[in-house]
Amino acid sequence: MSMEQYDETVPVVIVGGSLVGLSTALFLAWRSIPCLLVERHVGISPFVRAGGFNPRTLEIYRSVGLEATIRAAAPEMLKDMRIVRVETLAGKELGTFLENTSDYSMPASPVAGSIIPQNILEPLLNEHARKYGADLRFNTDCVSCEQDADGVSCIIRDLSSGEERRVRARYLVAADGNKSAIRNKLGIGVQGPGTLAHQMNLLFRADVRPALRGRRFLVCFVASVQGMYSGSNDHGGILSVPYDPEKESEQDFRGERGVELIRAAVGIPDLAVEVLDTLTWEMADWLADHFQQGRIFLAGDSAHVMPPTGGYGANTGIADAHNLAWKLAAVINGQAGPDLLSTYGPERRAASRLAVEQAFLNYIERINPERAHQATVEKIAYDIPIFGYLYHSIAVCSEDTDPYEDANFPTGRPGARAPHIVLERAGELLSTLDLFGRDFILLTGAQGQMWRESAARIAPQLGLTLDTYGIDVDVIDVEGRFSSAYGVTTTGATLIRPDGFIAWRAHEAGEQPEQELGRVLRRVLCRS
Repeated sequence: MSMEQYDETVPVVIVGGSLVGLSTALFLAWRSIPCLLVERHVGISPFVRAGGFNPRTLEIYRSVGLEATIRAAAPEMLKDMRIVRVETLAGKELGTFLENTSDYSMPASPVAGSIIPQNILEPLLNEHARKYGADLRFNTDCVSCEQDADGVSCIIRDLSSGEERRVRARYLVAADGNKSAIRNKLGIGVQGPGTLAHQMNLLFRADVRPALRGRRFLVCFVASVQGMYSGSNDHGGILSVPYDPEKESEQDFRGERGVELIRAAVGIPDLAVEVLDTLTWEMADWLADHFQQGRIFLAGDSAHVMPPTGGYGANTGIADAHNLAWKLAAVINGQAGPDLLSTYGPERRAASRLAVEQAFLNYIERINPERAHQATVEKIAYDIPIFGYLYHSIAVCSEDTDPYEDANFPTGRPGARAPHIVLERAGELLSTLDLFGRDFILLTGAQGQMWRESAARIAPQLGLTLDTYGIDVDVIDVEGRFSSAYGVTTTGATLIRPDGFIAWRAHEAGEQPEQELGRVLRRVLCRS
């Protein structure tokens, strides 16, 4: 089909308008890359799904100017809550996973996480993506997509009018959820434990004050029913329990069956209970065999699904979007070769595997200890799948093959998230994180003038913006941590990618810094 036969052309089409699709659109539009997002639902879903967004995710949103907006919108009612495991609500506490939602912080970051329901966050992403120029079309279905060597051809249908339009894109991002039609059409398989349980959500009204005893739970894992309770007031909440869809229906749980389960979870046998509504969903844990096929990329739940034990799922998908967006922008703008896009799959699949594996271990620990024999990996620190994983690809000049490191004691190895250190510039304090996001950044030691001069010469030759900062020259290292955190001397340098990950470092001065820096940039950007 010739270009004249298309109704529209756009660099990137995104299929799916939930958290990950909207984040992808935002990150691309912020980089001035035109994109078209299609979502078959009329609008943003009102159902509360994800709600805990970790410090790394807030760092990402901070880089595009959204952090303050998110914090202002986070509901007060979700502060000062706990995540625990209990025998019953009235019974013994078996473990604590988050003591206070108002302190969702981690040592590795100066940025706290946020407890904000997905149905409040998504409208903010929608608004800001549109502000930067993203074309978001709800009530619109992607009827078909076919790729060839030069791009992807889509037919999209307006579900209210029935009008179909032919769209040509250079690339397509499939953020169309765990049952991804695009992943299935491409024949991409998945691996992992698979379906863990079919869950029944019971929205109920009851006086749970005697059981709660003044405690407030964001999530409470209840051993007596292998379920999860959440409630922001004393007059009921939502209980999620496993059920057998071949033997039980929603109707079965709206009567005595549901009442019995709620009483068992609360721990008060004669509790007066009213079941208000039910909702079914599937808890699963798996990883797609690969995240890219040609010009089509899987992101979020189309690429990986994990149980809500640890809050990794949505955050992992947002990190997918962040990794992919800068690479798409660099290739579309001609700054990078197309092979840069082949690094998305290896980088994000390895990071996602850590999250999928640890979420499954958390599921065993918090919900279903009977499946302990299915564990295939060891438990690692909670923050490693958030801050401690290492990327390995041609877009990183790796020094080893380790999959992760201690997030709280960074070594500055290439492939790691660039560590936070406190800086001072013109009398104001900031973080190294505040320097990253738009372009490549070169940080050097105080005696690294030769690297900064080389960068000034090589960047124009490559058509790049490459900002340089001499530590204790352009910015002050307030705590004197740069050398230890980044593993370089006062004559060394480190190159940070637009996503805030370390691409390369030189521990000390090089004999031919301009040639070395040029070689590294060409390699990382996949330019011959």
